[in-house]
Amino acid sequence: MVYKTTSTTRSNQFISLIYPVHDVIESYMDIKSLYPYRYRARQSEGSFRSDKEIIFNRESNSATYVNHRSAGKQKTSEISQGTHDPLSVVYYFRTLPIEIGKDIYIDVFDGKKNWSILVQVLKKEQVWTPAGTFNTIKVKPQMKFEGLFVNKGDVYIWFTDDNLRIPVKMESKIKIGNITAMLLEKRLPGP
Repeated sequence: MVYKTTSTTRSNQFISLIYPVHDVIESYMDIKSLYPYRYRARQSEGSFRSDKEIIFNRESNSATYVNHRSAGKQKTSEISQGTHDPLSVVYYFRTLPIEIGKDIYIDVFDGKKNWSILVQVLKKEQVWTPAGTFNTIKVKPQMKFEGLFVNKGDVYIWFTDDNLRIPVKMESKIKIGNITAMLLEKRLPGP
């Protein structure tokens, strides 16, 4: 069984006149280990286009990168046992025990390179979003991926300080300026 996680990013109508963005990123993770089986990123950001897929093979500790914009060109790379993709790493981080001031390292494969991402757990902070005010834990991941969200400065993510650890806010300096993403709505399953 797998979890499917999807991240969709779209520029608003005004920004689209200047720099249109439409990204759809999907990760399929094992329901128990949370290690990814498959990752697909379709990105359209200004003149930048990308359609890549990563297929993880846990038995051989390898990952096959497929570039769908280059006639399906493939490259297989060696990965460590606990390696994540750029989306599954966020979900996985939510399950880890964290402590203010303690750094966490997580292995990530982006299709071209293996990264050991450092996540600094900075402090507790109360944060307002359109979905409400949350007690959060602020973290600073050191990320380096291609596309709009190429790190041009510090990235900060605020996760709720509870057992759900929902990401409610993100701030970053990117290619075209600064970006702030906030949780707009929170819906939990239930009666």
